[in-house]
Amino acid sequence: MNVPHSTDDTLAAVRAIGDPKIRIIESEWDESMRTSGLAMSHHTNLALRECTGDWCVYIQGDEVLHEDSLPALRAAMERELNQPAVQGLLVDYTHFYGSYWTYAYSFGWYQSEVRIVRRNGGIQSVGDAQGFRTVAGNEKLHVKKSGGKYFHYGHALSPEQARIKRENFLKLSQSDTAVAQEIQNRPQDFYDEDQKVRRFNGTHPAVMREIVAAANWTYAPRSPLIRLPRRYRRNYFWEDVAMLFKRLTGISVGVHKNYRLIK
Repeated sequence: MNVPHSTDDTLAAVRAIGDPKIRIIESEWDESMRTSGLAMSHHTNLALRECTGDWCVYIQGDEVLHEDSLPALRAAMERELNQPAVQGLLVDYTHFYGSYWTYAYSFGWYQSEVRIVRRNGGIQSVGDAQGFRTVAGNEKLHVKKSGGKYFHYGHALSPEQARIKRENFLKLSQSDTAVAQEIQNRPQDFYDEDQKVRRFNGTHPAVMREIVAAANWTYAPRSPLIRLPRRYRRNYFWEDVAMLFKRLTGISVGVHKNYRLIK
């Protein structure tokens, strides 16, 4: 686990886990990498280079792999182990937004992403660590579905926590002036008042259940059919048009994918 230097107790918290399987890598933030999120892929690659085994499973700090999907995930890794054309595996995402009981479903949220990559030295994290590419040629990975399920909690925090987290996150890739401007443009209660969400009726991963039970905030957006462009999120309108088009035709348009799916 790569733990860059911080002013909170992250390093102590990781050490307190006390699992001998965890090997901690301590590193420093490079202020020169505050461009396009490069600091995040840099630190991801520091950990990736230290991995052992056949596959590397990548989990970001606000993500949780649901234990119910572990059998399917393991089966996929075993099934594709001797298929070198398969460079990585996809996991499916549930993105919580505004609370632990509402999840986003618009086209602005990726439904799947590469989170398992083959350990061969020819794959690297790129950009803001959203995805992976080949070292040679910067090509998208050829991947298959794994059946793994990731729960993304980065946008489910209390409004005040979410504001602090967003500000700190933006500082990894933007100037202080740009960060201050974006935070200032956010709604009073931080979360968008018209994000498209549905009620979550499933079960949270075991490690999250105590945290979820203690949460006392809710989220109830307006959820209009088509959202008009706004100064801090101008692409909502086109996301909604694309979703409406898919409902009518079954065809997805304008959806970026960080991978090439092998069917």
